[in-house]
Amino acid sequence: MKLLTKTTLYIATLSLFLFFFMGIIFFQVLKNMSISELNRELSRTKEVVVDVFPHFLGGQLKGLPGIDSISIKLAWPGMEASDQFGDTLMLEPMTNQYMTFRYIQFRSEHGNVAYAIKLFKSTTPADKLVEQVTLMMTMMVILFLAGIFFLNRFIFANLWKDFFGALEKLKQFDTVKEPLKLGDPDVEEFIELNRVLERMSLRLCSDYRELREYTDHTTHELQTPLAVIKTKTELLMQSTNLGSKEMQLLQSINTSTNHLSRLNSTLALITRIENQQFTQKLKINLKELLDKHLGMLHELVELRNIVVERRCEGKKQFITMDNGLADILVTNLLNNAIVHNVEGGKIIVEVADGALCISNNGPALSFNEQDLFKRFVRDTKRTGNFGLGLSLVKKICDYYGFRISYTYEMDLHLFRIIFPK
Repeated sequence: MKLLTKTTLYIATLSLFLFFFMGIIFFQVLKNMSISELNRELSRTKEVVVDVFPHFLGGQLKGLPGIDSISIKLAWPGMEASDQFGDTLMLEPMTNQYMTFRYIQFRSEHGNVAYAIKLFKSTTPADKLVEQVTLMMTMMVILFLAGIFFLNRFIFANLWKDFFGALEKLKQFDTVKEPLKLGDPDVEEFIELNRVLERMSLRLCSDYRELREYTDHTTHELQTPLAVIKTKTELLMQSTNLGSKEMQLLQSINTSTNHLSRLNSTLALITRIENQQFTQKLKINLKELLDKHLGMLHELVELRNIVVERRCEGKKQFITMDNGLADILVTNLLNNAIVHNVEGGKIIVEVADGALCISNNGPALSFNEQDLFKRFVRDTKRTGNFGLGLSLVKKICDYYGFRISYTYEMDLHLFRIIFPK
């Protein structure tokens, strides 16, 4: 969720809760004020009724201004002398509906006879006034919230435009290019932030160039002495003046040299991928690519009596990437399936819609599954490998936005690569 949206959401939510509770309080206060005003009116009318009460008994008066109905009955024993206020429902003759009325009940005596008198006044006008005022306040609150919402977005967008501008430039920042130039905003905090980001980008670009030069130089310089050692060792191994022990030592040196040469080449390739130095993109037929490499590995597969099951007939899947990286991707996956297979095992190669699946028999991993694609993580029981093959596969997949996953079920190691559409 964006900062502006989240801030606006917080303000709107808190404002709604605040105005909801304040609205309830306002409604209750307004309601109590209207009831208090009705009570005062009934009390004033009561004083008039007490003065003219004999005329009511004589039938000379039927009603008084300010009240809707009057009830006169004989007082019952134990009736309180103080005034009593309350609400009741009465049938309104005009509308033939039950309406709410406020009443005052009091005791009055005439000719040594006590009477219970009730004066009724309709609460409908007061209720309508309360409803209208509440509705008006609600509309004002809604308009106020809408104004706050748009005003907040406008102010926020203007205040934070420098921040979002710097953020957009950070998204496009590339260590290969020049350091960031973020400009001079008019907010002190953003000025300091831009200075820190510019210094950081300058250090990143400098460190990247130095590291890239160091890696390129190291890789290049190692190739020559390794080639010399390999050549000299092979020449010595052809000599007839060496004993068996010397030959074994030379063989060990030659094996280690080959190992180091492959390691150097693989690390150099990973570095080139991380530096995004592969810009060529070709449309490659995945089925043809698999057929080519399976043909090249045919002898190795037969040597271990492995059965290859192909499930890609009639299925066309094209991928767009560098041709060399495509060869490395497929070769490493197939080599992994062969090396870590069991004698007489099975390899299943399947091209599905938008995906490549390669599975092979073999025992479960001897290390954590989450470390499978990390560098130099390998099965210690296997010799001759660096633990870089799957790491290189993962780098290639990340470089092109492919999703690679691994599962182990029913003695089958399954690698699945899903290609973007």
